[in-house]
Amino acid sequence: MILQKGDQRRERFLKDGNVLRRMRDAGGAGKGCIAGGIVLLVFAVLLSAPCLIAGLGKAAVAVGGFFMAPGFFLVFLGRGMQTKKVTNYLTYYREATGFDEQELRKVEQEIMAPSMVMIGNVPTENRQGASEKNPQISCMITDHYFVVPLLMGESYIRRIEDMVLAAYSQEIPGINGYQHGLIFLSKKDTDAYKNAFLTREACGEVIGALQARKPDLITSQRFEYGGRHFDAVTDGKEIARVFFTGNILA
Repeated sequence: MILQKGDQRRERFLKDGNVLRRMRDAGGAGKGCIAGGIVLLVFAVLLSAPCLIAGLGKAAVAVGGFFMAPGFFLVFLGRGMQTKKVTNYLTYYREATGFDEQELRKVEQEIMAPSMVMIGNVPTENRQGASEKNPQISCMITDHYFVVPLLMGESYIRRIEDMVLAAYSQEIPGINGYQHGLIFLSKKDTDAYKNAFLTREACGEVIGALQARKPDLITSQRFEYGGRHFDAVTDGKEIARVFFTGNILA
């Protein structure tokens, strides 16, 4: 679904104006540690409470301490890891994209522009809380950049002029057979990226928005170039090499 300017779902995602930082703050080992620590603290309370009620103070302390000490440790460790991760978010983006801070600021400005196309997605399976009211943000396509939030606070950000391919496929390798989703590739990649969470409708919207900004974008999984046949699912590395070097030989 395309989330137009004024859509509350879009505005909620853009509300603080620092989208790159927010994307970096999503998920990660730090939040995993915090969640694990909270679970242990809950166990400490639930298991020590019956001992206290029964008047077994020493048992309550022993049981509570067994879970509480590692629980607090994981919470503090996770907070430290997450704080460091978010504090250094610009360093991450510089290394991941090759952009300097000036260009990263330009990315941020274009994300906030009315012309940015935001595409939401509600997977048919493994929704993980996604719904029509709270869709996953599959990507943001600005005037010059393709921005894709990935798992664990990672992100895919490329100049649209460098994009080579964006295609729908029903042959993405996955558990229990093939899955369907989006394959995308830029000149700066070493292999094709695959997103098997997107519905066919969302894939079509992403491809259409990218192609509107780059008409020569390849939109087929299989295509011919320079007299050779390529399949984006199996030949991603070779496609990236060919388009990066411009050399169809060897």
